[in-house]
Amino acid sequence: MRTFILASLVLAVTSATSFAGTPLIDARQNAQQHRIFKGVQDGDLSFPETQKLLKGQGRVQNLKANGVVTPLERARIHAAQNIQSARIFLKKHN
Repeated sequence: MRTFILASLVLAVTSATSFAGTPLIDARQNAQQHRIFKGVQDGDLSFPETQKLLKGQGRVQNLKANGVVTPLERARIHAAQNIQSARIFLKKHN
């Protein structure tokens, strides 16, 4: 009986953290959005470059549109954010 209760508790804790909100993803999206707007203010990004980067940010944001983010989706979002971050860097430094 103790083993069953312990297993249930572990399952509840791990499932709660995997289906919790996405504050780290949201924070990174906000930071990348800030980098884009900073590039516009500094004159590093042209209008077409900015539009492409904002469209890419929108695509990354849509990856978590259903509200529940599984570990596989979290990995895909992280990879998409890495690609988007590299694009922001390249556009700002060309």
